[in-house]
Order: sequence, then C-alpha cells, then structure tokens
Amino acid sequence: MLPKFHIVVGAVASILIYFLFPVTLLQTLIIFLSSFLIDADHYFYYIFKKKDINFFRARNWFMKKRNLWRKMPKEEKRKYKLSIIIFHGIEFLIIILILAQFYNIFYFMLVGIIIHLVLDWIEMIYIHHPLYHKLSQIYTLIKNKNKKDFVF
Repeated sequence: MLPKFHIVVGAVASILIYFLFPVTLLQTLIIFLSSFLIDADHYFYYIFKKKDINFFRARNWFMKKRNLWRKMPKEEKRKYKLSIIIFHGIEFLIIILILAQFYNIFYFMLVGIIIHLVLDWIEMIYIHHPLYHKLSQIYTLIKNKNKKDFVF
C-alpha cells in the first residue's frame, strides 16, 4: 500500500483511538507515526540493494518496481525473490512486544505497526500477493531460496 494511504488511515485510526481510549496526545502521536514510519525499511532495502541514499530515486525505483510486479503474471512472479523488509513481520512485532515489557512507549508503537500491517495484509489479499511476505521475513528468506532477483 502506498504511504499516503497509510498516513490517512493511520491519522483516522489515531484520532479514533484518542477519543475512544484514555491515551495522551503524545501516545496518539506515537501510534500515528508508527502507522507509516515502519515503511522506512523499504528505503533501507533500496539503500542496501542500490548503494544509493537518494530518497527520491528510491521512491521512483519502488514505484516502477511495484508497477512492473503488478502487471506480471502470477506464474512469472513465482520465479522471483520477494524483498526482505525487516519491519514487516512477526519477528519485528515480537521484538517490539518484548521491548514493551520494559518501556510502555512500545505498546503504542505496536498499535501503530499493527494498523499498518493490517492495511498491508488487506492489500496482499486484494492483489493476490503471497501473504507470508508481510507475515514473516524469516519465512520469506526461506521461500526466496533458489529464486532470481527481481531486477529491471
């Protein structure tokens, strides 16, 4: 899902949470920011793959890659590796949950991250993309074995 949708839905969800639950403005802000800033892992992936830190080239690269991927037949997609996006999976959620046991701020981050991931899961179902890609990065690594990189 594109960042603008995460921002809009994250804002709406955060406002609802603010009015429905006893949370502070700062806690609400943390939920909101967490609902879209976890996509920074896409940028980190670009830096790792392309050895380039230009944010705008990263955005363009992902948009082009996304458009090509969405047009590709399902059988063709199976030949290619899926990106490892480290903040999009159960492994990252477990780390945040462990940190929340020591610092309450991470509970609010967890709420924002879950809002983000639910939106991603809905999109994965809608576009018939493998759901495991946004559920477990370890499993994605396993499934990527013996597949080609998706380069263009």
